[in-house]
Amino acid sequence: MNKKKALGILEYALAKEIEGMQFYESKAKTVKIKQVKETFEELSEMEKSHADYITSLINEIEEHDYVHFRQDIDIGQSFRKRAEEEIVYSGDFNALKSDIPVLRMAYLIEEDFMNFYNKAAESVDDEELKKVLKHLAEWEKSHRDMIYKLYQKVAKDYWQHVDVEPLF
Repeated sequence: MNKKKALGILEYALAKEIEGMQFYESKAKTVKIKQVKETFEELSEMEKSHADYITSLINEIEEHDYVHFRQDIDIGQSFRKRAEEEIVYSGDFNALKSDIPVLRMAYLIEEDFMNFYNKAAESVDDEELKKVLKHLAEWEKSHRDMIYKLYQKVAKDYWQHVDVEPLF
């Protein structure tokens, strides 16, 4: 294992996960739709779990010069369920309008994380580290896909309300 490269990738990943956690914490306070708020609160906790996991990997490499792939962290059944729930906004279409760009930003953050982990996995030779990075990419893909479902629901409801069908 190239220890310097592995630590560089994981330290960058840790910084990005903390950045994601802070984004979701912040936006959970500003979004208007209850389900979006709850989703962002849950995503903040999940990003914290990712940061804790990555910290443990960094410690493992620093102490032992290797990393073991572990699948003991779940991406969250309740998160998947929440994305399938009906969004309730009590007829407040301004709430929909204001939350659409925030959901889009969240989608792009998760897309960026997923792409980073996939590219990082391609750049390493160590098979265990490669598995870890691919697993992290799958977590982020799951987040991205669930956020996109929420985004599509909110955007569709808004555009139907204003009787316009923009290009998506």
